[in-house]
Amino acid sequence: MTRYFYDCRVRNDNVVEISRPNGDEQLEISFKRTVRIPDNRDKFNLPPDMGNFPLYKTEQYAQSLPESIVAKRGIFLPMYQLEAMWINFEATAPFAVKVYAGSINAVSGQPVAKSDASKVHPQSLVSQKASVQDYVVVPGQKWLDGFATDNGLVRQFVATKLGDGYTVEAQVTAQEVYGGLQIEVTPAVVTGQDRQSPVQASVKTLHSLTLHIDNLTTVEDLKKEIRARECIPEDQQRCIFGGKQMVDHATVFSYTGGIKDAAMQVVLRLRGGGTVPGAKSMEMGLAAGGSIKQVIVPDGYPVATWHKSATIVFNVQLLDAANFEAVTGLLAPETPITMDTYAELGLPFFKLHEHPSGVHASFEQVKSVGEMIGTKEQTVKVPVHHINKPTAVNVHDQPRKNTPDTKVADITNPAGPLEDFRHIAELAKELRLMKLAKSDDQEDSDGQGD
Repeated sequence: MTRYFYDCRVRNDNVVEISRPNGDEQLEISFKRTVRIPDNRDKFNLPPDMGNFPLYKTEQYAQSLPESIVAKRGIFLPMYQLEAMWINFEATAPFAVKVYAGSINAVSGQPVAKSDASKVHPQSLVSQKASVQDYVVVPGQKWLDGFATDNGLVRQFVATKLGDGYTVEAQVTAQEVYGGLQIEVTPAVVTGQDRQSPVQASVKTLHSLTLHIDNLTTVEDLKKEIRARECIPEDQQRCIFGGKQMVDHATVFSYTGGIKDAAMQVVLRLRGGGTVPGAKSMEMGLAAGGSIKQVIVPDGYPVATWHKSATIVFNVQLLDAANFEAVTGLLAPETPITMDTYAELGLPFFKLHEHPSGVHASFEQVKSVGEMIGTKEQTVKVPVHHINKPTAVNVHDQPRKNTPDTKVADITNPAGPLEDFRHIAELAKELRLMKLAKSDDQEDSDGQGD
């Protein structure tokens, strides 16, 4: 399969842009400030857009951030305790987007495979009616306001400090390892590029190697070849060209320009160390708030649509206001207005006419912040503005935007995705196999009891 390299950068207008150089494929992701809806049993329409959260590149503040945050690269933004947010998507081509709040998938409710909790949760899916889809599809999904807890409902994203036990990550896994957000974007396959003739390149490890690469050779392919020749594990290799670390899913040519005898260097990624003291104290995570009427659009694309090996990953760390000011020397934005003030001003919420899709998770063990602290907030009535624009939009109607960024920098996480991307049909097949295995185990157990 043809591989493509995508740029991932944060623009001056506080939008994360993922785009293919020399192509029209582009995804824009922004993180929206909004009012926190009442935390009770009522179901609310879509809260308003109160502007983008300001985004800051971690590499620009590396000297004042913990190493554990800097290692992920990406971006950070300031939030207040119990402040709400929603995520906005705009795209000119199909993309599948996974959203992790800490180590928990916001659509499927499942912890990442690397966690201890994941050993239990896949089996629990067998007896649940929740959908197996663990990503949103754009264009189609315009917004994500929270955790997909029920059919046509999400629980609002609300920021809380790590360590208090309120985050969804803490409730599902009994620990808070990740915090913040991790966004994993899988683009659609793009056709029309042929393999070119290979050129010679040199790689300096402990020895000097001569390799032959072409326009489709990725950095990951390069690492595999180095492992075969030098017995250096891939996860210990850092490939450098022109003083810049090369990202695994990128093509080597995207760095070297395809020049002959390009000289690259491999340095070892040393293990050890540990969490920097105070790292978790400045970070925040996402808890569940009140319920919002929102449908998760099902994936209607065929399995072959998605370019699984080209997933782009970036992290969004959430800093509380005090630590944000200490790190940046900047004042945090003012707190958003309360729901009461919003209602007093006569401002509306928004209703989009959608049919339930059945795509949601099972968050039965997860409680909202209000449920955990034992409070039930009063419902505040606001006018409702009906949105007639359909959720699914025509990708060809979306003009490509170009907002110059004078400090362009790659913000992808070099560690890659928490889990490999799988189409909904592949996830459903795995679930069927688990059900068969469970049925066989039950029959064996019954037979032994005879």
